[in-house]
Amino acid sequence: MSGEARPRVRRGGTAGLPGGRRLVWSVAEGGRGWRWRSVTTHGDGRMEASLLVEVGPQGELVRLECATGEGLLTVHPDGQPERLHGNVVRASGVDHVDLPWSPGHILLAGASPVTAAIAAAWLADRVGVGEGTNVPAVEVGVDLRPRSATWHVARTEAGRWRLLAADGGPSLLLETDEDGLPTARAAAAWPLGRPATP
Repeated sequence: MSGEARPRVRRGGTAGLPGGRRLVWSVAEGGRGWRWRSVTTHGDGRMEASLLVEVGPQGELVRLECATGEGLLTVHPDGQPERLHGNVVRASGVDHVDLPWSPGHILLAGASPVTAAIAAAWLADRVGVGEGTNVPAVEVGVDLRPRSATWHVARTEAGRWRLLAADGGPSLLLETDEDGLPTARAAAAWPLGRPATP
């Protein structure tokens, strides 16, 4: 296959999460980057969070949209110096978002491992197996109140990552496949395209 372009990644999948929660996700790679979508549900099927994340060809954040029972969040990097801008629309009104951001930041939405997989893919060329580093981050919880933070990211194996909030907050364990897509217990994945007809 020398000289042939790598096929673009277009897959969807599902995985079990701690506490009986379930993740359903899809990703489509295109000429302008990657588009991820995910929904996280509780064990009884109630939605916890829905995400749309767009990243550029080098893994840089372009846009995040998140919906929870608290409202609707939209953020994107912009400006000189670069900031993370956007808003949260709630039943009580609109909260504006304006946080520090740089090309070295990662964004983590706690309800979905998708943003951790995006961060791991971006860090894969910077953090070797057995290594770790602190990175500036913006955290988004189910309450849709983004905050600046520092996270420690450790790569324990080629496709295994541990992300720890430096302030003693939550930690995330992540497993990814050879394409950088999240895998977990009770996981399955399928191609998004229709099978070719004979």
